[in-house]
Amino acid sequence: MTMAKKKTAKKQAPPPDHLTMRLFAPGMTEMHRAGLGGLAATLKLIERRVTDGTIDVDQLPGEPWDKDESPPWSVTSDSITLHFGKPEGATEFFERLFAFAFDLEDDLLSLPAQYDGDVPTIVRAMIQQGITLTFLQHGQTRKLAEKSTELNYNPEGKPGTEIIYEYKACKSYKHQSGWKDLVDKKKGTLNSKTIEVAGPISPGSVVRHNAFASQTKIEETADLVLPLYFSLIGCLTRSINRGCGVLIVPEVVDLLHFAKRRCRMTPRNSRECQIAGGSDAVLQTMVRLRTVKDASKHQLPGYHAITFQPTPWASQQKSRVHSVYIPAVGSASLDQFETALACLPPKVISVVKKEAKGRGKSKEIIERGEHFWVNSVVRAMVAENLARGNPWYSGFVDLMTKIDPVGKQPIRNKVLFERKGLNEMINKIQWQDRGEGTVVRAVHEAMRRRYGKISSENVGKSAAMKNRMSSEYDRWRLAFAGAKTPEQFRKSICDLLSRAGITPVLQSEWKVLLPMLDVANWQQTRDLALLALASYSGKGSDDVAKALEEQAEEEEVA
Repeated sequence: MTMAKKKTAKKQAPPPDHLTMRLFAPGMTEMHRAGLGGLAATLKLIERRVTDGTIDVDQLPGEPWDKDESPPWSVTSDSITLHFGKPEGATEFFERLFAFAFDLEDDLLSLPAQYDGDVPTIVRAMIQQGITLTFLQHGQTRKLAEKSTELNYNPEGKPGTEIIYEYKACKSYKHQSGWKDLVDKKKGTLNSKTIEVAGPISPGSVVRHNAFASQTKIEETADLVLPLYFSLIGCLTRSINRGCGVLIVPEVVDLLHFAKRRCRMTPRNSRECQIAGGSDAVLQTMVRLRTVKDASKHQLPGYHAITFQPTPWASQQKSRVHSVYIPAVGSASLDQFETALACLPPKVISVVKKEAKGRGKSKEIIERGEHFWVNSVVRAMVAENLARGNPWYSGFVDLMTKIDPVGKQPIRNKVLFERKGLNEMINKIQWQDRGEGTVVRAVHEAMRRRYGKISSENVGKSAAMKNRMSSEYDRWRLAFAGAKTPEQFRKSICDLLSRAGITPVLQSEWKVLLPMLDVANWQQTRDLALLALASYSGKGSDDVAKALEEQAEEEEVA
């Protein structure tokens, strides 16, 4: 006779009344940690609002509490614990938390923990543009108005320099209802099942193949999904243009410190919203954080900058096309970038557009001016170099030889308009080596003498003088940029210096200049020589610049 085994049902553990998330727990990526930092910033902001009395009791997550009580959560340097009071309190807790964190104001996304204070509408509009190019790309993740809203603002503060910025009003977005993923709909307790992770909360996370959706989708538990929702607050988003976005993921190592400094990372005006690339955006953020008194003691280790833009194989969405990790750069490199930012800032330029009104004899041509932002191609190069630990001018030869993939015109045409800023920059920047500045000054002096000689030979012949100066510039630009070996470059630069004759720079600095012509340094010196040509603003430079601008306009028309 056999005894039937009794089946004993496993006793299920009661739903938890709290949720703990640790900064360095298994499964926590850089995006998770940035999101946990965003959650910490949000909770600390709520605490300040309670102390100030600027938040209603009905908006508080958790049981009602006032400034004399401890909040229903604890935030340490490496963990956050949320207390629901009772297991069924999770639903109300998350609903109120998300309502505060992910808001709408004036038909624009409002993320209070990112700035904690009054921010111009144009800044929030530009931040929203970056978000819709990274987190909220798909139309189903946000509800935007069909027609654009025009926003006029004047960054220069001068009459007649208003810029028209268009954005689409937002009625709702996915994060506002994200709390529903975290709770059991029937019981109201914390969701004990895994939750699917998609692009709106973790850009780039997608199902790899629809035929194998269950095998290729990403699923995580509530303690890992909640930080991903708040990565919208912990991370920064920027737009390079209407079709290209940059996601900046800060490397968080201390939640309390990050919560205090998150607001400092956010731009405060439209000029600070302009970026030339991912590295430029990161270094601008570091410059803003530099103003904090204790920044040197608690410096963020670094940032990840991820660029999103359409690709030929997926033009309907913005894919991750470039990613770079930028560690905390040294003070010397940050000094150099700050100089570049001051001398080569984003600029507002104006163009005159002609429109035809009416037909036939009544047809009238109306001219109207438009203003828009233009960024520096040189500063973008400087930022990339400093982010990689290279000399800030490294690869300047590319700016003088390559074609802009967007405008299909030589990049050097854009460099022309930065001549004065470049000249100011090389006079202010701290050179890492004495020989670097010597090369630039030697080429400047040589070009000054060459232009001076051409000017003396063409007195009263302005057209001929301008043409000869332009040819002289092109001669040395082609000689330096076309040099493929150390011998070719040495021959070119020595030819220029010899034609200039004995100069004060060569007389006093020749011992410093000679090592810059070594085989190991020739490419670095070539970049410096081309930099000197592009930045020269002495005698004859205006005539040369004007001639080159006319030539560039002819090339563009052709």
